[in-house]
Amino acid sequence: MPDFPIAPPLVVKDTPRPRRIQSIAEARAFVEEEMRIGRPSPWREMAKRLQTVSSEEDAIEAAGALRELLEDEAMLVHRP
Repeated sequence: MPDFPIAPPLVVKDTPRPRRIQSIAEARAFVEEEMRIGRPSPWREMAKRLQTVSSEEDAIEAAGALRELLEDEAMLVHRP
């Protein structure tokens, strides 16, 4: 399974400090962690989408969808 960079990186609210997601592999790992704590259906769909990324275009679309999901969940850190 190929890995692709996410530019600009996603910065997610996390403790003790924000977490930077800079690649599809890191996004996949993050979503899998979130699934373990019990996230709703959109997270399961995102996990499937990240697992099936096979091209740069897929990666760009999946990163955009993850950005939207994080925004909807108020988990995205906005940098000025």
